[in-house]
Amino acid sequence: MADAQAVRRAVGLVQRHAGDLVVVVSALKGVTDGLLEGAHRSAAGDVAAASAQAASFLRRHRAIVLDLMPPGAERRRLLAEADRAAREYREICRAVAALGHLSPRTSDVLVSRGERVAAAVVAATISAAGRPAARVDALDVVSTDGRHGGAVPDLELTRRRARKALAPLVGKGVTPIVPGFFGRAPDGTVSTLGRGGTDLTATLLGRVLGAARVVLWKDVPGILTADPGHVPDARLIPQLHYREAAEVAYFGAKVLHPRALIPLDGSRVRLHVRSFLDPEAPGTEVSARRTLNRYPVKGLAVESSQALITVAGKGMMGVPGIAARTFGAIHGEGLSVSTIFQASSENSIGFTLPEADATRAVAALRRAFESEISSGLIDGVTARTGVGVVAVVGEGMAGTPGIAARVFAALGAGGVN
Repeated sequence: MADAQAVRRAVGLVQRHAGDLVVVVSALKGVTDGLLEGAHRSAAGDVAAASAQAASFLRRHRAIVLDLMPPGAERRRLLAEADRAAREYREICRAVAALGHLSPRTSDVLVSRGERVAAAVVAATISAAGRPAARVDALDVVSTDGRHGGAVPDLELTRRRARKALAPLVGKGVTPIVPGFFGRAPDGTVSTLGRGGTDLTATLLGRVLGAARVVLWKDVPGILTADPGHVPDARLIPQLHYREAAEVAYFGAKVLHPRALIPLDGSRVRLHVRSFLDPEAPGTEVSARRTLNRYPVKGLAVESSQALITVAGKGMMGVPGIAARTFGAIHGEGLSVSTIFQASSENSIGFTLPEADATRAVAALRRAFESEISSGLIDGVTARTGVGVVAVVGEGMAGTPGIAARVFAALGAGGVN
């Protein structure tokens, strides 16, 4: 949601829904990134950046409230909440600037206000439109492991809390409005769920509440066979298995974060990705069903700006523990790899990761294998940047002969080595 018109559109979708419903709300478009940028710049000593972000936050939310809500107590309450959130953000950022340090816990407290205020606005607007709605704070619903900045939900504890907080409201015909993206850490503090956190909140609540389906409303038609920026004639995929969707999401389909699919594993919940701009369009269903058997390949995904890291040397052959030490060093740096490969002769092992992380990865591996490099058992550690990873996705490829041949024939015909 970007503005008052988008909120009205969301409220219209809720109004048209017949039956029980729980709504998960994200921050306004661009708000989370802006709050995070202001916090980081404050830690670097730029206090004015936080003040500017606070002013922008307040200005956007005031404009939406004034547009959506008639004069009265509810409008005053929402305006006061937006003002309080902006003022608190500015004050915490001043403290961050004085310390010169932004901890993950403080960052979570700062950025979560975007979802909180947006949820309050949506709940009030739905109620004003005639459908009973109530905002329920995510701290009362979602429990996490407390890993600030990338928390993992606690499924069982969330199940108990969600049923206690949400089920009575739904039973009374009230629509709960839950801010996405964050939950409660074991110590009671705010812990955000990382990128894609609002989608993760939605699928998590769908799982623990036993929902038949979860709908993610996006600004795209659904999940496409490829990125339309690279493939202009990319087509909508009507249905994907959970594993296919996870592959497509991991390799660059920004419409869906792979973590959002984790709560659905082993469930019967159907996930639908549909267009916020064209609500009548069918979108993409993600479920345990296996369909489109005539099409073993469902889609192509590309992860660009990657680096190819290789550890090579004839002294690696038959030596146990090389792979463990390689990825232990990468884990120690907190880096994540996208693909892994190893030569059949065992004289090299390699992987890809974002090229921005290549320097750290190479340095970590050279430290890990310093003695082997010095003795000549390992020739060295190299990085090749400017690499892209192309993923061909489809459950039906297993057992279908000729897929690899067609993939490499197409690459050859396109002059790709």
